[in-house]
Amino acid sequence: MAMFMPAYSIEELKKIIRRMEFNKTEPELLIELINKAVKAGEGERIRLKNVNKKSHELLHLLNDRGFFHQIKKDEEVEELKKVPLGALDGSFQIVGGVGGRWYVMIGVAQVIAESGFTLRPTIVVDGSIEPLDTVDESEVSRLAEMTMMLGEIKALRRIAEKLRNKRESYVLIDGPIIDPPTYYDKEYVEERMSALQLCHEGKINVIGFVKRVMGRSLLNRLSEELGEDLGNFTNDLDLLSTIMFNAVKDKGGPVYTRPMEYGEGNWRDKKVALAYSVYKDMGLQVYCSYYKPSLRGRIFRVEYASFKPLEEQELLEKFHQIMCLINRVWTLPGMDEPLPITIAHSKCNVRRGAAETIYYEIMARALSEGNLHLWLESLS
Repeated sequence: MAMFMPAYSIEELKKIIRRMEFNKTEPELLIELINKAVKAGEGERIRLKNVNKKSHELLHLLNDRGFFHQIKKDEEVEELKKVPLGALDGSFQIVGGVGGRWYVMIGVAQVIAESGFTLRPTIVVDGSIEPLDTVDESEVSRLAEMTMMLGEIKALRRIAEKLRNKRESYVLIDGPIIDPPTYYDKEYVEERMSALQLCHEGKINVIGFVKRVMGRSLLNRLSEELGEDLGNFTNDLDLLSTIMFNAVKDKGGPVYTRPMEYGEGNWRDKKVALAYSVYKDMGLQVYCSYYKPSLRGRIFRVEYASFKPLEEQELLEKFHQIMCLINRVWTLPGMDEPLPITIAHSKCNVRRGAAETIYYEIMARALSEGNLHLWLESLS
């Protein structure tokens, strides 16, 4: 008799595992933690009530200052549909560690639409396995990230070679322009700047599409500009969540904030400020805006790489074009992210289970029966 196992989604499996872990915890500890959670929840409820009240006050202030811009549904975008566009993303997984040898599994994807909007763009996926030798486990993640970033820089060059001089075109990077945001090694910065300069010379606009809004740059900027105490908010996402929800609700469609230079408000984060100053000294200026596509949609930061300072009107016009391209041309109904970013992210994703399986294959081929115990002991 055939037995059929129920099919669970990843989220359902995670929920089952969470419940199993909860049930395995000692009852005395659980009771203590639950009591603490009740008190913490009450404190958070009061904080959120204050945040909500302050958010509504700020919304009126910012609306009066023209802080939010609407992306109108009747915007003419036929010409933007013809604009060539590329996108790229990378991911990595770290496995191993036996004897100080690690393996970094890297995936980098390029998405290219040479003739403008299409549901079937050209997709190029590169995969690599890079060995890293270090006994310092904390250093492995940084080295792995830098290895992946160098792969992304190569992908950016390849896209630039495809799109350059066709007409004004765009490249969407899944992540910030300055990536990593706190890394300013001279050799690495020169390599990244060289790729960005290649795009600039080929009339290619480089756009950073940042999915995780972190830091306090906007919070710092508005606190100074408005002369308001914004201590109730913990970070930019905390500040923007309620404000932009209400802005989208009031305007009846997607909105974005007034563009500002990336460095404004980042002066309190010394590492970020220092990294940006290194790029800026080499001629790069980064401008950014926060974007919310729908009521239920997430908040993103959209960045633009420029090799000259932009006046306010020029900056507004450039971001209006960028946002129309992202939202009106490349974001399909029911989606929050532009299609090329979604495709690139999906195609480059190195999943943990896949990386571990490949690592086992490497070790199975590398080790003889005589020293197989060395690897098996490391897994226990």
